Amino acid sequence: MTILVTGAGGRIGATVLRQLYEQGRPVRAAGRTKPADLPGGVEWADLDLAAPTSAARAVAGVEQIFLYARPEGAEQLLKAAADAGLRHIVLLSSLAIDHDAEQPGPIALQHLLVERAIEAAGIGATVLRPGAFASNALQWAAQIRAEGRVALPYPRTYSEPVHPDDLAEVAVRAFDDGRAGAVHRITGPQSLSAREQVRAIGEATNRPIEVREIDPQRYAQQLSAHVPATFVRSLLDYQRERDGQPGPVYDVAALLGRPARPFATWAAENAASFS
Repeated sequence: MTILVTGAGGRIGATVLRQLYEQGRPVRAAGRTKPADLPGGVEWADLDLAAPTSAARAVAGVEQIFLYARPEGAEQLLKAAADAGLRHIVLLSSLAIDHDAEQPGPIALQHLLVERAIEAAGIGATVLRPGAFASNALQWAAQIRAEGRVALPYPRTYSEPVHPDDLAEVAVRAFDDGRAGAVHRITGPQSLSAREQVRAIGEATNRPIEVREIDPQRYAQQLSAHVPATFVRSLLDYQRERDGQPGPVYDVAALLGRPARPFATWAAENAASFS
C-alpha cells in the first residue's frame, strides 16, 4: 500500500516520510524539488500542480496521501486522486480554522478551502489541525546566534508548540487507524509565552538570551520583506489577541499512547541551531 508524501522537503513532510521509511512502509515522496537527503530507495515523483499531467503521475498506484493544505492546484490533485481510486488523505490543516471560525483570516481560509475541496471530491480524510510548531522558534536562531537576543513585538503572547515528531507520528498512525472523517486538534502539552520559549532555548544552550520588545509596526516592516502583507497582519493580530492569554491544550497523549514531548525537549534537541 504505497503512501504519497507531498511537501517531502518541508519540516513536517520530511519527518512523516522518515517515520514511514523507518517502518518499512512503501512510500513515494513528491514535490517540485527533490530533497538532497531523500532516503535511499524512496521513490520520487515530480509534482508541479501547475502541470496537469504531474498530478496523475504522482498518484498512480497510490492508496493514501499525506497532503499539505495549499489551495493552489488542490482541486487538480484531488481530481487525479479520485480518478485513481485513492481512498484516504491525511491532511495537514491548521488550528487557525477553530480560532477564526466566524471570520476566517488568510491562514485559516487557506486551510479551510482545502478541507472543503477534499469533502467535495468525496475522498475520505483524516484532518490534522495543529497549532504552532515548536520548530517555528527557528525563526529566532540567526538573531540569537549573532546577538544573543530576540526582538519580539509581543513577548507575552502565548502559543502551545507541538513537537514536529509528535505531529508526524499522529499523521503516520492516521494511515492505519481507519478513522477517515476524524478531525484531530493537536498542540503541545503546555501553553507558553514567547518569553518562556526563549528562556527554554537559553537553558538548552546554557547561555542567557535577552528578550527585547520591538514596536509591532517596525516588526511588521521587517517581516514583510519575506512574508505576504496579509499574513503579516494576521500574525500580528493573533499575537496581540494572545498577549498574556494562555490557550487551551489539545494533548496528543490519547492519540499516541504516551505523553507529548514538551517544548524544552525540542529546544534541547535543536540547541546547536541557536549556538
